[in-house]
Amino acid sequence: MNLSEYQFDDDEIAKLHERRDNQPDVRLKVRFIALLMLAEGFELPVIASIIGKSPKTIENWHKQYTTKGIDSLNSFQYKPKQSYLRSEQIDQVVKWVKETNPGKTKEVREYIKKNFQVSYSNEAVRKIIKKRGLKVIRPRVVPGNPPSEEDQKKTNTVRHIH
Repeated sequence: MNLSEYQFDDDEIAKLHERRDNQPDVRLKVRFIALLMLAEGFELPVIASIIGKSPKTIENWHKQYTTKGIDSLNSFQYKPKQSYLRSEQIDQVVKWVKETNPGKTKEVREYIKKNFQVSYSNEAVRKIIKKRGLKVIRPRVVPGNPPSEEDQKKTNTVRHIH
């Protein structure tokens, strides 16, 4: 149904007023104000200009209202992004990092891609490693005798070179 063809009945307008008046979050209150302005016959560009939103946003709110009901406008419908890897898969990655001590985060990314078919950025890999208590460090020259490979692996660190 076209936005301009939709007719709000008195009951709908009363409910929009009630939701507007009882909504403490101004960002959500604006949605009800926009729909009330539509009900009063204001043109879409005028409403958009007054409330500071794009006409497309107002169209989306109207569509949400007509398809999902008034209560759908009363929240942000935000769903947090899910991690690509499950916890046990991340545990497996951490175990692999501790055992192999890769020299670059790129190697960890390649391991994840090969074993789990998931692509991560270097920054995402760093965050995963850091969350699990490991450090991402850049190698540096240490004077004297370097620690043995075994000692280095025991430190549970990942070296990163740009």
